[in-house]
Amino acid sequence: MTEADPRTTTTTATRGGVDTVLSEVPPKTEDLKESRRAGESYRHTFAVHTKLAPSPLSKEAPPESYRGFVNLGMLLLFGNNVRLIIENYQKYGILISLPGSKVSREDWILTGLAHLLIPLNVILSYQLERWAMKRAIGHRKRLADLSSLASSNSHGHTHGGENDNKDPKQVLKDLNKVETSIKRTQNVFGWLHALNVIAILAWPSYMSYYKIFHPFMSITCLMNGTIQFLKMTSYSLTNQDLRAGFIYDLPPEKFLHTRRVHDAASNTFVSHQEVYEYEVNYPNNITFKDMAYFWFAPTLCYQPSYPRSTVFRKSFFLKRVLEAFTCLGMMYFLIEQYATPTLQNSVRAVDQLAFGTMLERVLKLSTTSVLIWLLMFYTFFHATFNALAEMLYFGDRAFYLAWWNAGSVGRYWALWNRPVYIFFKRHIYLPMVTSGASPLLASFVIFTFSAIMHEILIGFPTHLIYGYAFAGMFFQIPLIAMTRPLEKWRGTGTGLGNMIFWVSFTILGQPACALLYYYHWTKRHIDDGSLTPVMSIPVA
Repeated sequence: MTEADPRTTTTTATRGGVDTVLSEVPPKTEDLKESRRAGESYRHTFAVHTKLAPSPLSKEAPPESYRGFVNLGMLLLFGNNVRLIIENYQKYGILISLPGSKVSREDWILTGLAHLLIPLNVILSYQLERWAMKRAIGHRKRLADLSSLASSNSHGHTHGGENDNKDPKQVLKDLNKVETSIKRTQNVFGWLHALNVIAILAWPSYMSYYKIFHPFMSITCLMNGTIQFLKMTSYSLTNQDLRAGFIYDLPPEKFLHTRRVHDAASNTFVSHQEVYEYEVNYPNNITFKDMAYFWFAPTLCYQPSYPRSTVFRKSFFLKRVLEAFTCLGMMYFLIEQYATPTLQNSVRAVDQLAFGTMLERVLKLSTTSVLIWLLMFYTFFHATFNALAEMLYFGDRAFYLAWWNAGSVGRYWALWNRPVYIFFKRHIYLPMVTSGASPLLASFVIFTFSAIMHEILIGFPTHLIYGYAFAGMFFQIPLIAMTRPLEKWRGTGTGLGNMIFWVSFTILGQPACALLYYYHWTKRHIDDGSLTPVMSIPVA
């Protein structure tokens, strides 16, 4: 006998040929009238507790929709933000100014100069590959000739050519010379590329730390330099391997072991064709057109060819451009109108080491900083990158995955900035692992390098090498170790791990770091006379 659902069960009592229906659904008017005509009266003995049933919020209850609570949370968030807007306007009025009006003329000129010189190093990377390509063509021909001669001598074949009379020992000696020349050439061009990519990063670093005063102008130089530094590193390393494969005429099967490692380290399967088989082969990829495409493509990893879309969608492109400029305007408004007053009012609290006030300032700043950070993410990783991809017909647009659902800090770093993650995996992690290093050591090297880069990107523009950015990034390692067991315990979508990520990274980490850098930057430039003392804006 099948048990009925108490929410839909209908209890039927029959008396005098008349059915009286009692259920959660109100009885029909006709049934009530018929019951009254039959002289029926209600009996309080009707059973209402007929089944074992958990409370809806209990763990053993079937899944329920909590849309109402989500709506309530959204309304509370909206109401609180409206209150903050009103409060901010009543206290400070309108604080925003014309973008760029606070930047000196000298900073504009120096920033432009820093940006303009970076392309010279990019062109130099291309020229180095042109020279290396010419050497590779000569080495390939010489190696093929000697290999053919050695093979003929070993089988006793002669064709009457002048090289056929060479002593086999001399042929072997010439082969060794060519091998030595190939290795020497590879090393020389490797070092030349290394010096070039270091110069790409060193030039904007020097300008940012010693010449440009305004932090945001410096950041644009360093971001440009860092992007080209990573791009040209990938360009040189990839072409180095392609060049070696071209010289020795290596078949694709030689790289199958690398493919297996790549697949084992991937969250999703990557086919052999996607990894190794390109539409353009070396040395046909060494062209200025190829370099220019990679220069502007929304990726940090060089390939001779990429998956390409076939249609340019004008409306899609214009929407992304409009979104990018709109989000930039919103970010500027939030920084000027909300973040700056909060930071200014935090200077005295840090001076006095008033930890309670400092915590209150950090929590107040977190509301604004989270919004700015989310806008920054959407501006660059969605709007700008998709606009670039549409313009260049770049097909692989997985610039980010669903990082907002990350159940651990480690999963967040693998999902939110895919271009950087893939760069580190391709050019640091996999080479180290395939060379015998442990995955833990490879991850440690990556986070150490990333911590150094974060310190450069934040410490140089603010002229403050205090290690806050380095520490914030480096200590992601213990956070990853702490949150990884949560995924094994509660699954990849664990809410607890997700909350730890949000609290540690956006609620406390980012605003605390911003407060410390603003405090030291303000104090330093007040002391050296670059700024007048900031008058604390009244706080309620």
